[in-house]
Amino acid sequence: MITTQHQQSVPSSALVHTTATRGPARQLISEWERISTSRPILRKVNAWGLTPDPITHLDELLQYAGFGKATDDSGADHVLWQLVCRAEHDELAARIVLHRILPAVLSIAQRRGRIMRGGMNEALDETVASAWMIIRTFPHQRRTAKIASNLCRDVEYHAFVREARLKKVDIDPRTELHFATLANTYERIDAAEELEELLRDAESAGLPPHHATLLRDLGRGVSTDEAAYERNISPRTMRNHKHIAINAFRQAHRRATTI
Repeated sequence: MITTQHQQSVPSSALVHTTATRGPARQLISEWERISTSRPILRKVNAWGLTPDPITHLDELLQYAGFGKATDDSGADHVLWQLVCRAEHDELAARIVLHRILPAVLSIAQRRGRIMRGGMNEALDETVASAWMIIRTFPHQRRTAKIASNLCRDVEYHAFVREARLKKVDIDPRTELHFATLANTYERIDAAEELEELLRDAESAGLPPHHATLLRDLGRGVSTDEAAYERNISPRTMRNHKHIAINAFRQAHRRATTI
């Protein structure tokens, strides 16, 4: 069972805690307990300058980012937005954002787990994997308000709704051609070189390195299942990774060609 504390000052116990002794929720909260008072981590977070005074526990930053506050608190919303901006390239910031929305993530998993064959644990695996991707790829440049609610809505959509609609996604034919060609066992060397050049251009235009790495793997013939196994995630989550990476590539490719 997951419970939360919603005090405005830092409580004597964690904001999010669980009575579970094992499982994904226990792992997430145990990890938070380890890092929340780590001096090197606190030094790094305080260097970001997101709070008016230095913090001594990461739960304090969660509260500055709106945990337990009204949903229309614009100041807290802006702090969370700044964290999401950092999360694109910083895993610690992404982990803080994940914990900020963890009660909602767990609520989604509990609700979806009632109708999934694998129950709560399978639903939580899918939800957390989706949450991590959404946080790292959130379009913060154009979505600057209501960050927590937008994140949670996107998480549930990508984890449990999007797969049924993936066939409707409009993929740039040139992009699809490059990856289909490279995935073919009879690919030509010049096609591989062309893809590498495209990816380099896309990276210079802002394509995140982890997306480029995945697309390179798929381009050299690694299957979705193999890529999922290498990353210790489910094939379904890997398919989400793939489509997000391709969409990110398309956006970066357009920027590169208009510079």
